[in-house]
Amino acid sequence: MAAAAKAQARVGGEQVASAMRYLAPREDGALIRSIRVEDASSVTTSRGERGFLGVVVKAGDETTIVTNESGGRFQNAKLQEHGTKNMPASPYFNPAWRANRTRVRSAITRAVRKAWVSG
Repeated sequence: MAAAAKAQARVGGEQVASAMRYLAPREDGALIRSIRVEDASSVTTSRGERGFLGVVVKAGDETTIVTNESGGRFQNAKLQEHGTKNMPASPYFNPAWRANRTRVRSAITRAVRKAWVSG
């Protein structure tokens, strides 16, 4: 049952990541290349770390770090999503997740139920 859920989570994660790549600013190739799906056995939330069976979609890595005039280092993936006082937001992460979350969660639930019934 866990294997079926994890496999379907991977499929759903790849679909969400694909939507994020599509929505990311075209001129920012490094950001598009940094969007990836990683296996996760736990996630960290505001309430601490908890067990988790599935995948996590991430954007940004060392290639997408930008430096401002003062020498501060920032993750461009986050700056693109939320904008700055000098740059308008180009949301790609949250819109892709919101557009796909119900379908992805439903597919995972169906996979678990199917695995449960078939033994």
